[in-house]
Amino acid sequence: MGAIITGFGFLGGLVMSAIKRDRGVKDWGHAIAGHGGFIDRLDSVVFSAPIFFHLTRYFWSTT
Repeated sequence: MGAIITGFGFLGGLVMSAIKRDRGVKDWGHAIAGHGGFIDRLDSVVFSAPIFFHLTRYFWSTT
């Protein structure tokens, strides 16, 4: 389960980078100086959190 979540976190970073590149946006915001914005820090979490939720729910419903 940890490997799946890690993989989806990596994919989340790639997807959000592709969206930013497609839209021509350099950073999502300027709230955190030098870090590109709040969403840039959490893009992997935003992508993998629903996967974690559903995997955990599936695991506990089968036991």
